[in-house]
Amino acid sequence: MSQMRLDSVRSMYDERSEQYDENTVHVRQAQDYLEWAQLKRGESVLDLGWGTGLVTLGAKRAVGESGHVVGIDISEGMLNVASRKAAAAGLEITFINHDISDLSSPEILPKFSRSFDVITFGIVPGGRLVTDVQTKDANLVMNIFAAIAPEVGESVPWDAHRWHSPQALEDLMVEAGLKVDKIWETGSYATTQYDPATASQIYEQAVSKSMFKNFGRDEIREKTKGLFVDRLAELAGAYGFNC
Repeated sequence: MSQMRLDSVRSMYDERSEQYDENTVHVRQAQDYLEWAQLKRGESVLDLGWGTGLVTLGAKRAVGESGHVVGIDISEGMLNVASRKAAAAGLEITFINHDISDLSSPEILPKFSRSFDVITFGIVPGGRLVTDVQTKDANLVMNIFAAIAPEVGESVPWDAHRWHSPQALEDLMVEAGLKVDKIWETGSYATTQYDPATASQIYEQAVSKSMFKNFGRDEIREKTKGLFVDRLAELAGAYGFNC
């Protein structure tokens, strides 16, 4: 990942860190992760991209004092929030501020935890993997910006790839040499209705956030806004409702 993209991702999550837990979607996803992982006392867990520790803290409670939990995340803002929460709860967790896309050096991890029973977003031989991906219909605003980015000479700091079916994801896992225990689509974590009549306001609200601010630059704002409004209207017509 390029340094520019790393900086963009870091800034995006630093800005969101203090309000991150206010989004019930994140809380519900974390609860599902812990249920899916089926953690046991004494196990070791590596949480890649821990955020504010919603999964990490729950994992430590599940594995107990005899278990180890290590979290790695690029955002210092998220680190500060997660560390405060762990300290307040009296939980001993190792938090490492680092880019999860570059774990090539074994020195990144503490010596006691070079192997793990459960990993979120990664895997080692003999371990269990718990991960999730967004489907092609998830997050309308993100999808629109990802679609129009090439037309305005911009890029998005997130992976714009969407899986078209659970089978496509399962095929990838099998190709990677993993044994798939279960794969499925969850219900929607949040339902937001967007009225095409307010597309301009939706655009303005979006570009006021760090996640989409590059699409609000003066030199491309007019073109980007027009493309955004048109694309949202197209999707609303395609689905037959205010999407």
